[in-house]
Amino acid sequence: MAALFVFLGIWQFDRNTHKHGIEVREKAAYAAAAPDVSTASGRDGSRVEARGTFDGAHETVLRNQVKNDNVGIDVLTPLRLANGTAVLVDRGWVRAAGTSGITTDPPPGGTAVVHGLEHGTNPLAAQDTVNHLADGRIAVPRVDLAAIGRTLPYKLLPVWIEAQAIAPQPHGNAPALPQPPPPDPVNHMEYAIEWFAFALIPLIGWPVALRRLLRQRKPATSSTTASADSTTPVATRS
Repeated sequence: MAALFVFLGIWQFDRNTHKHGIEVREKAAYAAAAPDVSTASGRDGSRVEARGTFDGAHETVLRNQVKNDNVGIDVLTPLRLANGTAVLVDRGWVRAAGTSGITTDPPPGGTAVVHGLEHGTNPLAAQDTVNHLADGRIAVPRVDLAAIGRTLPYKLLPVWIEAQAIAPQPHGNAPALPQPPPPDPVNHMEYAIEWFAFALIPLIGWPVALRRLLRQRKPATSSTTASADSTTPVATRS
């Protein structure tokens, strides 16, 4: 039985290693080379890349974005391109209210390379409102490139990028970039620990139980022997 539990623990450990390898490969694919955003196909959701300089002074936030059942905002930062235009980049999610200021690290300085998914504009509806945060940023309910472009001193491309990887890699209190979904929701490492713990039960429990049983049998045997020795022999009749 213990051998079976050990085998199941090793199997779960191997499954965890395999899943971790898949996640590492998918994360690396987020930063893989892709067509330049200025020459991309224009298909929504296609992978693109862009190289330029972030303009952190003209950020916009996309409000009411839910992640893991938490409501927050996405930070939209223009990336200035070499030709003088810019592309709007969703740098990731921050847990914050859509009406107050946010505290995040600024975008990387110098030349940055962005890899992500290309999306088209989503015009504001008549009932939509544009809020102004306490820190000066504007907050929008959807990415309307025309509306956001009117707040900028340069021209925006007609598409925006949902970033999956940014180089140099953001650190500290930067907005959270999306992560690859796990291959399965099972916590294989937790199950491996449980199976190894089950294996210890027969390995440790049985010797303890056997020792206790021998201790119980020893006084009983001694008592029986003593009783037999103290019995007076019956006299033999002639």
